[in-house]
Amino acid sequence: MEYRQLYKKHKRAVQYGICAVFLIITGLIYLAGRKNASVSENTFADNVVSSSIEDSWHMESESSFEDIYVYICGHVNSPGVVKCLKGTRLYEAVAMAGGADDLADMSAVNLAALVADGERIYIPAYGEDISVIEEQTEGIVNINKATESELMTLPGIGSSRAADIVRYRTDNGRFQTIEDIMKVSGIKEAAFNKIKNYICV
Repeated sequence: MEYRQLYKKHKRAVQYGICAVFLIITGLIYLAGRKNASVSENTFADNVVSSSIEDSWHMESESSFEDIYVYICGHVNSPGVVKCLKGTRLYEAVAMAGGADDLADMSAVNLAALVADGERIYIPAYGEDISVIEEQTEGIVNINKATESELMTLPGIGSSRAADIVRYRTDNGRFQTIEDIMKVSGIKEAAFNKIKNYICV
């Protein structure tokens, strides 16, 4: 009887207590679910960032192994076209061309500069005016890049011969030296001697 009387007396308080316990349990379950979801989202985000960084590194690594060709001329021991990797510095390209000769003025060039594919780099001698050299090379035709119209500006090169040069370049790849142009049908030593001072690779 006493329990019933106590229950009747405190019925509302007991009901409130049961509701409070239920709400607390429900809240704890909800918070636990939110925490797990947050961990999953963070893990997914971390994986995405990690994957992006890895892909970027992979692309940069592949591009760093790309071959380029640079024409090193002037006062080096073995002037000509050198094959090197993208990202090569000028001092490395000069070494590939046999190194500088005794007359070379290496202070006149930026040895730390990156070389570019198809670039022509002249190593001057002491006291040589580079601006004069650059003026002398204006109008030089790059036989690896020139169009048929540009090739036709060369002495003795007509439309059919210009087309032959472009066709040979397409079928066989770039010319490694200016002398390679004599591999094109119809261009022999006599024709080469007429154009050798006006072409580069």
